[in-house]
Amino acid sequence: MRIPAGTLMIAAVLCAGQEADQVDFRHLFTFGSKLGIHPPKVLNRKVAKGALGEGDHPYGLVFPVAVTTDLHHRVWIADGVTASVQVFDPEGGSYREIRRAADLMLRQPSGIASDNQGRVYVSDALGGFILVFDETGEFDHALMKRERLLESPGAIAISEDSKSIYVADPPRNVIVELNREGEINSTIQLPAEFRDPTGIAVVHNQIYVLGGQEHRVGIFSPAGRLRGEMRWDGIAFPTAFAYDAPRNRFVVVNPRWALIQVMREDGTTIGFFGQQGEGVDQMQRVDYLHVDSRGYVYVVDSRHGKVLVFGDPQQP
Repeated sequence: MRIPAGTLMIAAVLCAGQEADQVDFRHLFTFGSKLGIHPPKVLNRKVAKGALGEGDHPYGLVFPVAVTTDLHHRVWIADGVTASVQVFDPEGGSYREIRRAADLMLRQPSGIASDNQGRVYVSDALGGFILVFDETGEFDHALMKRERLLESPGAIAISEDSKSIYVADPPRNVIVELNREGEINSTIQLPAEFRDPTGIAVVHNQIYVLGGQEHRVGIFSPAGRLRGEMRWDGIAFPTAFAYDAPRNRFVVVNPRWALIQVMREDGTTIGFFGQQGEGVDQMQRVDYLHVDSRGYVYVVDSRHGKVLVFGDPQQP
């Protein structure tokens, strides 16, 4: 399937013999570096160069690996190659780059998530710690700073009540549940079919884990019991997914077409959006997805150094 150039609205699809609902997502802007990509009216190029210096990557993104948004709609992007977190404020027009928090230097940020109280959590695979930023966006404290309890913390997700922090530790093939003080509450040992966890989501108090080796999504109870496997129509090997809680649906990457499918909770398709290509509003390979409280979908194309943002005009 090839969407004509310039077409940003994707038509509804047919699924299971029934007509799917209309999905009308439009590209809003792109955070990135190649071809001068940048979010319009967020940060002008002169200010960016003054802050970051000249170079091929005027906005600092080289290999973004994860993205989240806070209560103020600031966009936090973890970049594994530049060892930094980029924070964009589209509403206030500000930008900053985080490389250090107190006495801790970021070495390889690998996961990022926010809770419903405005805190932002950043895991560092090489440092073995998790940084916690408060609702104002300032550094608050670090988890596991002195005692390295995780070998290489990666993907991170927060429970719906904001009391538990779930962190993937791929070398040990486990998901670790921490409390807000950084103490381990429990450890979920993943079966072989879900090895190398690359994505986590908490949905109705169940832990959804994407295994990066076989691209299968397991559903676990907080106690670590395997409850089943999530399957989405037409997607054999998902590379990323996210849960849209206000609308009770998933967004899932279909790598075959480099498209994002919008799915019901029962795994059937509602519709899809996106376009394969190298343009500012196109994607080649999607490695991570995030849905914010407004229904905006953030699409991370790590290898092409950009994060695309799509919005549904029907949502506020």
